[in-house]
Parts: sequence; C-alpha cells; structure tokens
Amino acid sequence: MRRAQSGFGLLELMLGLGIGLVLLAAVSQVFTSAHQAWRLQSTAVRMNDEARQALLRMAQDVRMAGMFGCMRLKPGDFLDVAAQPAFARPLQADRSSLSLVVAELPGYAGDPEWTVVTNCIDEVRVHKHRVQGDEKLMAVPVSRHHYVHSGTTLFFKRGHINQPLVDHVRVLRVGYVPGERVDLLLTLYEPSLQLEQHHSLSVALRNPVPAS
Repeated sequence: MRRAQSGFGLLELMLGLGIGLVLLAAVSQVFTSAHQAWRLQSTAVRMNDEARQALLRMAQDVRMAGMFGCMRLKPGDFLDVAAQPAFARPLQADRSSLSLVVAELPGYAGDPEWTVVTNCIDEVRVHKHRVQGDEKLMAVPVSRHHYVHSGTTLFFKRGHINQPLVDHVRVLRVGYVPGERVDLLLTLYEPSLQLEQHHSLSVALRNPVPAS
C-alpha cells in the first residue's frame, strides 16, 4: 500500500517565488523612495542652515561697516596713510561681491588690518595692525572683509584668510541702496538632487556710508 506524498509541486514553488519577488521589489521601491526623501530633506535642511548663517554673517558686517569708534576721523588722525581711502569708502558692492571695512567683534583669528585708538573726547589715532588700549584709551580693531562668489562657493576673505562659507552656490546678488540698505540674494543648487533654494535678506545701514 503506497503512502500519499505531500509537499509543493513545481507550479506552487514557481508561484511562491514569483510572489516573493514581487513583494521584494515593492519593499525595495518603498525603501528607495524613503531613502531618497530622507536625502532630499536632510540636504535641504543643511543648505538652508548654511545659507542662513552666511547671510547673517554678512548682515552683521554690513551693520558694522563705517563704525570706527566714537569720534569722526580727520586726515591727520591716520598714522597709516594707506588706511584713509579704505575708511573713506567702507562699503563697496557689485553684483556678485561685497567688500566692507568693519569694526570687528571678538572672535577673529589673527591681527586686524588697523586699530582705532581713542579716548572718545579729543584724541583719536588710526594705527596699522593691532594696538592695545588702556584704561584711558579704547582700542577698536578694524579690518576689510570680502565676500566673493567664485565657482560654486561663497568665500570670506580677511587678510591672508580665504575661508569657504557655503558650497553649491549658483548665484550671489548684491544690491546697494546708498544711505539706506544692502539687499542680499543667495541661490543654492545641488545638482545630484536637482534641489534649488533661494534666500534673501535686506540689511539696513547703521552708520554713515558714502556711495560706492
């Protein structure tokens, strides 16, 4: 007497494999889509943060442009004669770059280009490089800051420092309304994800700045 055979036939096996492959392809598609969405979102957040930080840094320098202490400078106050033209035109802008002569806040590495030393009453001198103040004289470090778009990168230049600020820069546009404000437009583009972002900021001038 023969015992009944049990198990899967070839047809059932092929059908099971086919269903498994379809499910695997569906799961792979979902995983790929989720991974692509994660890459897109994380890249967008990173680009947004980098652009925001760069614009805020530029805005800070725009606000500090033309602030050279508490007294109006006269030609005789410049011990470094080469500094006078730079102080006379502390803001120079074209369509893709911005140059500012600014009173520097703490935190910059290296010596400033100049130091304004004053008692805010009747004495003021502009020295080359860094000069220390004392209990009677306040020392204000001053340097020229450049923001330049070159290739796909926005660079910050100060003295011998050439620091990249933002990558994937497609456009930097600088608009200058003399005596009023500086308009900044930054467009970023990430080619592998075809992701484009536009960031803009208008910065009011705080100090008297002659037209460039």
